[in-house]
Amino acid sequence: MYIGSQNQLKAYDQYLMDHGYSIYELVDKASDCLKKHFMDYDQIGLLVGPGNNGADALSLGIKLANEGKDVKLYYIGNHQKFSAGNQFYFDICENNNLTLIELSDEKLDDFLKDLSVLDVMGDGFFGFGLNSAPRGLYATVISMINSHFEGDVIAIDIPTGLNCNTGKPYANTLYASKTIALSALKEGFLNPDSSTFTGEVIVEELAIDNPFEQAGLVKYFDRSDARKMLKERKYDGYKNYYGVDLLVAGSAQYKGAALLATKGAVASGAGIVHLSSAKEVVDIMPLYLPEAISEIRPGSYSREMLKKFDAICIGPGMGLDMDAYHCFIDVIENSTCPLIIDADGLTILSNNLELLDRQQRPIILTPHLGEFKRLCDFSGDDQLTEVAINFAKEHHCILVLKGPHTLVTDGKHSYKNASGNKAMAVGGMGDTLAGMMTAFLGGHYQAIEAAILAVYIHGFTGDLIARDHYTVLPEELSKMIPHAMSLIGQK
Repeated sequence: MYIGSQNQLKAYDQYLMDHGYSIYELVDKASDCLKKHFMDYDQIGLLVGPGNNGADALSLGIKLANEGKDVKLYYIGNHQKFSAGNQFYFDICENNNLTLIELSDEKLDDFLKDLSVLDVMGDGFFGFGLNSAPRGLYATVISMINSHFEGDVIAIDIPTGLNCNTGKPYANTLYASKTIALSALKEGFLNPDSSTFTGEVIVEELAIDNPFEQAGLVKYFDRSDARKMLKERKYDGYKNYYGVDLLVAGSAQYKGAALLATKGAVASGAGIVHLSSAKEVVDIMPLYLPEAISEIRPGSYSREMLKKFDAICIGPGMGLDMDAYHCFIDVIENSTCPLIIDADGLTILSNNLELLDRQQRPIILTPHLGEFKRLCDFSGDDQLTEVAINFAKEHHCILVLKGPHTLVTDGKHSYKNASGNKAMAVGGMGDTLAGMMTAFLGGHYQAIEAAILAVYIHGFTGDLIARDHYTVLPEELSKMIPHAMSLIGQK
């Protein structure tokens, strides 16, 4: 399944038009997808807006009428000003004597009477392109349906009045009992609060060769995707085969970050994990995690010191003093293996973004929203997905933008994570994830695979724990990782 923001969905529609599909073909295929959801009803009302969402409703009305259904089509305003695709189907409806009703203030009493006899109302007023609250007669009609209609409401693509990107309602939003999302899930539907307005959401892909990724939509990465990507352990695999990894993490002040990151890496199947950290961390590491090798962070890292590693992660709890800064610069300039930059490393990078432009190896950045805003100055969080994808493309990196339904993108291929929950909002979660990602990056996964697989397993493990825990602690999550990976790998 794929997900799109408002701009991405517009680009998807335009991509289809640019590659040989006419608006009439697309509307016809959309109404084919919609028809089966209305076949159990006899008295059907359809709200017709001025754009292509309204054209979907008109085309649907024609097909339902041909099936013997009693269909009433309601529209507002001068239909001569409707879109070309809409007008095409409007004319067909007129020529076939379908019931077309222009709503006005004078006809609202009649509309109220219709509401008492209709079985279902289909919402084709406005699609995902709406940018403000419905006004005027549209708002009045929506209010009447919300207040007086006792039948089912089925939204075509998205309920009128719901923000496509955020899932938050504008004033005068229609409450649907079911939403048929055409082609892709709307990004705002990931907001659980949106279900108040969408009801049940069903995604219907048009019967075409859907160019989702080529058109810039985002893949919704779920358990079946993780199962396909997760590699089985080799019969003759040995520790070096599964990666010799380095974590540059921790400080006297932030000991826990290094410990949690290291445990995340070991639990995720890394072959050999080295931790380079402050003496205060190194002293306790053998007691906390004897499987790891810990070394006091040197004053500098030479190319010779770093060449033996298959993957490096730098940043968790490292601090921001001058020693940390020089350490960061050394690792960036003297290592050649795939690199993850996390936490304090991202803060240092934010003042030295030009370092990314000189890299010739996979680089994964793992910011939360606040850290990303230091890397990339932007306004308007409802455009966050496009901003993140463009950032990854511009800086030739893989961006893991952490948050609900974490986004992973290299600028060309993008994923939204299906796992994870609010009980995981606990300090140290990001450190554990960084360690997990390091294990996959050093263990024969492509960089973007390592990123999305770690993100999914991290969230999936948290979901297992959250079934009977109010909060999910990173320490407990690490203990559960091997079990979670086993569950995912089962056929």
